[in-house]
Amino acid sequence: MIKRFTLKKGLVISALLFVSFLAGAQSVIKGKVIAEDGEAIPGATVLIEGGTTGSITDLDGNYTIQAAPDDVLIFSFVGFESQRVPVNNQSRIDMTMTVDIAELSEVVVMGYSEKSRRELTASATTIGEKDLKNVTSSNIESMLQGKVAGVSVTTSSGSPGEPAEIRIRGVNSLTADRAPLVVVDGIIGGTYQPNDVASVTVLKDAAATSLYGSLASGGVLIVTTKQGKGDPVIEFSTSVGVKEITTGNFSMMNGSDLYDLQEIMWGDERVNFLKVRPEDLRDRDFNWLDESFKRGVLQNYYLSARGGTDKMTYAVSGDYYQEDGTLLETGYERMSLRTNLNFQLKENVSLKTNLSLISSERNQDFWDWRYDPFLYLPWDSPYSDDGSIKYIDNTSSEEWYGRDSKNVLHSAQYNYNNSKGLDFSGNAFLNIDLTDWLSIESRNRVSISHGRYESFYDPRTREGKASKGSISTSTAASKDAISTLILRGEKSFGKHTVGGFIGAEGNYYYYENLGASARNIPIGLNVIGAASEPVSIYGNNVTGTRLSYLSEMSYSYGGKYFVTGVFRADASSKFGPESRWGYFPGASASWIVSSEDFFVYNNVISFLKVRGSYGEVGNDNVGSNSFPYLSYYDLSDQYNGIPAATIPLLANNNITWETLVSRNIGVDLTFFNRINATFDYYNNTTTDLLLDVQLPLSTGFEIQARNVGEIRNQGVEAAISADIFKGNGINWTSSYNVAFNQSENLKFADTDQLLFGTDVNQISAVGEELRQWYLPKWLGVDPANGDPLWEKVNRDASGNVVSREATSNYNEAEFQRVGSVLPKLYGGWTNSVSYKGFSLSVLLSYQYGNKVYHSARQLFDNDGAYTEYNMMELQDGWSRWEKPGDDATHPLPKRGGNKLSNAPSSRYLEDGSYIRLRNVSLTYSFPQSVCNALKLQSLNLGLSGDNLYTWTKFSGLDPEARVSVAAFELPGFQDFKYPISKQYLMKLTARF
Repeated sequence: MIKRFTLKKGLVISALLFVSFLAGAQSVIKGKVIAEDGEAIPGATVLIEGGTTGSITDLDGNYTIQAAPDDVLIFSFVGFESQRVPVNNQSRIDMTMTVDIAELSEVVVMGYSEKSRRELTASATTIGEKDLKNVTSSNIESMLQGKVAGVSVTTSSGSPGEPAEIRIRGVNSLTADRAPLVVVDGIIGGTYQPNDVASVTVLKDAAATSLYGSLASGGVLIVTTKQGKGDPVIEFSTSVGVKEITTGNFSMMNGSDLYDLQEIMWGDERVNFLKVRPEDLRDRDFNWLDESFKRGVLQNYYLSARGGTDKMTYAVSGDYYQEDGTLLETGYERMSLRTNLNFQLKENVSLKTNLSLISSERNQDFWDWRYDPFLYLPWDSPYSDDGSIKYIDNTSSEEWYGRDSKNVLHSAQYNYNNSKGLDFSGNAFLNIDLTDWLSIESRNRVSISHGRYESFYDPRTREGKASKGSISTSTAASKDAISTLILRGEKSFGKHTVGGFIGAEGNYYYYENLGASARNIPIGLNVIGAASEPVSIYGNNVTGTRLSYLSEMSYSYGGKYFVTGVFRADASSKFGPESRWGYFPGASASWIVSSEDFFVYNNVISFLKVRGSYGEVGNDNVGSNSFPYLSYYDLSDQYNGIPAATIPLLANNNITWETLVSRNIGVDLTFFNRINATFDYYNNTTTDLLLDVQLPLSTGFEIQARNVGEIRNQGVEAAISADIFKGNGINWTSSYNVAFNQSENLKFADTDQLLFGTDVNQISAVGEELRQWYLPKWLGVDPANGDPLWEKVNRDASGNVVSREATSNYNEAEFQRVGSVLPKLYGGWTNSVSYKGFSLSVLLSYQYGNKVYHSARQLFDNDGAYTEYNMMELQDGWSRWEKPGDDATHPLPKRGGNKLSNAPSSRYLEDGSYIRLRNVSLTYSFPQSVCNALKLQSLNLGLSGDNLYTWTKFSGLDPEARVSVAAFELPGFQDFKYPISKQYLMKLTARF
């Protein structure tokens, strides 16, 4: 008993002595953290490196912490560079922190000006090169998908060279909606290619976009290209990979399954069935999709040299991009050259020049090339017995069971649809510092573009046989010049800083085109001069001008209160003298609450800024009618061999600007010095809505452009980025963004609703969301007999609804609102992990809340209406009616169709929501020892995959559908789109 007591006591005493030793090894360290101007920094974090022990400075910048002599203290605060200081037995460590230029200036380039992140009062987001380039694409728009809150990026076509469709904070007009304005290196317009881009800034609220007036109703993308500085750097990068179409949940029937289904369609007519469908067809199974859509190669090579001195900097680059299409004979090729040269001519005079030259060529498909592979029967083969490709038409003796007697593989050998472009853009910026606070700047750009388009049907093909070969060719040229003169000033008085500018801007635009078509062309002579029969000739030219005055005034106090006001006046030749000028003001303010003395700092919130803004921007997108206030003559027609004139539109002398009024409230927060969050609420109202209004036939005109209504978009955006883990060589960062948007039609002139479309309709009604599908409502299948069912609405003499019932008569079904066209929320989530030279990045993008009209299903999910077309496989959960009592999704299939079951209705409306694995990238940065041995500054090898998987209920290849109006396609409408591609690439980047 005594021995046990002694042993236990000894252990306790030993533990107490050990703890005392550890406590004695640490000491109390005190100090003060200040900025370079001597002001205390409250809320700064002081941490022991590699541990979790830390302290926060008080209102006077003082801190206290316990640390061992060999510990290292890490000082950090938002907007300042982190500092690392060894303790080395010091009992007091004071710290003067340096402003982090890279963070505070992150440079938020606003176009006409630059602002630091701290002083920014508007809603804007900047994406740097590293975050931008993990996706490989021919255009920047696609690279932005899922990365910026409030920015919707839609890939409505997977055709090589086709840009993505981008909209910021919803669709702000019914028919005059426009894409964001692109500003390259501080001046409207210009050309660039993705490898030359250093950053993209998205301006979202009108306080930021008002300075661009009538061009910025869709928001603004500020593209900043790479500049040179310091020691010379030569960079070479190459990306090579393969691509294949995404198939999603979709598949077509094989020969056996289609045969069995058609046997059901014929019913009791088995003898007739076997006459037209011999039993050996069951064993035929040609896969048209596999033969028409092939793997393609994507390759990109980039070489640049950047550097400079105090007197001159340079950035020179060349780029080659080539992408095979997955569909027959399609592809895209681009070559570009760029120079960015900056000169310090005198101490107070600088000159910047940017020159860009881009040559491109694109082989596009004909619309039926996308259509045919899905509808051809698996019993038909494109090849003859000798392996040659068959020629098929209505007179062919070759066996062919499909309805459309043509072989797309044969046509694709000879026919083509080709476009070429050559674009030059040159910028010159001259800046003169008149005093230490006043400067004058001239910004100028000239762009020249030339394009050529040619479509050819060879006389050896079905399409060209009747015309003995036909060709249509056209050329287009444009010149665009813009010049801006700005007087800029900024002056500080103690804690007060006042700045701003005034400017004038002029823009001239000229466009011309000339085209002709002809027929009867000898084989092998694919030029219009070889044709013996002219068909048509056409041409036109348009000149446009714009004059603008612009100004900005900003004020800040103590680095924590910021106010900015902007104003722009635009005159456009698109409107008459009475309405030519538009005036667009904007104002914004921000308050850095965390810099106030009363703000109670703790170890949670380290930065807090509140923002608010109001602004107006215009829209003069009047479509193809460049001068809707004028009645003019169109001389493109002929009568009895002489020119004939028509008046294409009824003039509207009162037509004027469509105006977007934007209101925004935002909050920027930083938690624990490692989590950044931004929240915004916006309310955008579009007044004087531009719309083509239907006219009575008695006027002699079909439509007239008018200002007829008012709509609203409002929503909430959130963006959160965080350093999830840092330590032991592992860094894990995560970024998430989401945007909720709600649209509403507020009023229309002379009506409470507008209809769009022909067979498939959409409606815009006052008090409802911007666009809704307007179709007969599908109720499913009658379990008793397998007939289709729609909803019949019974009304009294006054038009009031008295009851609803099911009907199998399509003509009794009432058109009604059956779903949302536009998504209600969208966003993305990025995670990046790095460890010992390896970096892994994963990007997810998503959208929710819209309905897509899957129009193609009317043809390949038709219940027997088109027995000469192939059919799609049923999705999981779908079933066909077979016997009384079946609870089926699809009616009884009958040859010739089942009571118009495939007519337009909500049957073909599908959920357009999805989550997409947009990109996975793995990069290895070689050790510096390897780079030194190879005489390189750096060497990176990467593997990436794009569009790898999509989680969706949509039955087609891909749920993405356009959100804007096209010439022959409504928003949310999906026919036979060119499928998007999965891409697998390897990239090597070396810097010398």
